[in-house]
Amino acid sequence: MLRAASSPTAIPSPVFQAARRACFRILGLWLVGLCLSLHVQAQTEDAVASFDSQFVETGNPFLLHLAVPRQYGQPLRIAYEPWESFLPSANILHRSTWKDEGDIWGQHITFIAFDSAHFQLPPLGIVLQNGDTLYTAPLELTVLPTPSPDDPVDMLDIKGIYQEPVEWQDYIGPVMPIAVGLLILSLVIAWVMRRQRTSGLRKVRALQLPPHELALRQLSELERQQHWQNGRIKVYYSELSHIAREYLEVRYQIPALKSASAEIIRLLARTDVPAPLLPPLSEFLSLADLAKFAKSIPPETYHAKALQELRYLVEQTKPRPAAENQSATPTENSRAHP
Repeated sequence: MLRAASSPTAIPSPVFQAARRACFRILGLWLVGLCLSLHVQAQTEDAVASFDSQFVETGNPFLLHLAVPRQYGQPLRIAYEPWESFLPSANILHRSTWKDEGDIWGQHITFIAFDSAHFQLPPLGIVLQNGDTLYTAPLELTVLPTPSPDDPVDMLDIKGIYQEPVEWQDYIGPVMPIAVGLLILSLVIAWVMRRQRTSGLRKVRALQLPPHELALRQLSELERQQHWQNGRIKVYYSELSHIAREYLEVRYQIPALKSASAEIIRLLARTDVPAPLLPPLSEFLSLADLAKFAKSIPPETYHAKALQELRYLVEQTKPRPAAENQSATPTENSRAHP
């Protein structure tokens, strides 16, 4: 074996060794090229591109849908250069962002074409985050000239009107403002009526009635409603005080409705009100104020007396004819407790 190994015929020649190295290099390059080809082919099948229609009209927008399997992650960008000579990027009207649509990452691009032609579009490259590129399949697109509206041959048949089903949501828009307006109007009317309505007392309003007749009618109505007999003491004295103040304000032209009780007595002292009537009136106004603000309740025996005192005040202060005033004696004008 040692003699055979040392034989000159077992040593390869330099030419043979060079040829062998060249064969190995060629085989390696072929294997690398085969792998790259298979890799590119696999990548080409992974990316999908499609138009919403293969036939479009000039001037009408159309969509290109791109999809990449989700396992590749969100794509980085589109290598648009192969399409630039067919559909320039200036023809892109809108490009959505890449969106996760479940099993794929999708993007939608809106194009517009102005020249009629038939395009054989090469594969479009989609660059991934790791630097790899996926390629779509080639696409075909036919751009047709838009028919002239003056050419009856190119005009399409008029389609029938599609009647959408009626839903209650369709009426919310026009009905809602009306409903809100009616609600606001009803609230305003209720507020005004509440302001005008007294608590349980129906006021007799007649412009032709003299103030003393109006006051006497109101007192009769208040007496009929029996507020204090039914425990509504605060309501009773509130209405009774309002009748008195309203009568004095109209009869003697003083701001009795807005003045304090002591101020009313001071203003009446400057008028022709008989002096004996002022102390009982002052007592009534003070007790009525206490009852209205729930600070104290007058004695039960005073409830009926208060109304009679006020009725007596109206009778004694109502306007009298001139002849009756001249024949009246001082004793007739003096106050007798009812």
